[in-house]
Amino acid sequence: MKKLIALSALMIVVLVGCTPNYPNELAVYDFDTALVQYELNGQTEGDATLYMRGDQKALYKSVRVAGVEKNTLDLDLGEKAYAVDMDKATASELPSTDYETLKGMSAEEQNKYLVKKALGIKNSADDPQPATTKTVAGQECDLYIVPNIGTACIWNGIVLEKEINIADVTNQMVATRVETNVAIQDEKFEIPANVILK
Repeated sequence: MKKLIALSALMIVVLVGCTPNYPNELAVYDFDTALVQYELNGQTEGDATLYMRGDQKALYKSVRVAGVEKNTLDLDLGEKAYAVDMDKATASELPSTDYETLKGMSAEEQNKYLVKKALGIKNSADDPQPATTKTVAGQECDLYIVPNIGTACIWNGIVLEKEINIADVTNQMVATRVETNVAIQDEKFEIPANVILK
């Protein structure tokens, strides 16, 4: 029996030792990896998938606006960020100011910052308060109302549902699947080989 217990303990140590450990300065995320799939409706239709791994985010979008299809990738690698036009196979490097700002904050401050960013509110403004909570794709999120603009439901600083109504135009983004601590391929966080960096 003692041998069986010792063997079980050794297997747990080995398995824990094999768990990937990704660089993560953002304490607001209490998971190593996440995958969020979205459906987009309104004037902009299509779908999107957000991959997260430590400090890194990759948002793949395939949308149709006025009958024109567009495929993009927003790649945030922490200290560097890129906007990739998958159709034209070109990419531009962008300033990654959020990462540097968030690094010096506590998890609570990070969450407030991300909520304000998602709602389009200046960081210097008062902290918004959720109107209620809602369950989206199996996750409980805080529902915020922005007068004359729309609503957003936010979970761990991540938008799970957003509806914008401006000038009689409505666009909606809703998460249909959320998974955490799942295996994600390395190439999801890389600029595709055929893409030219401008």
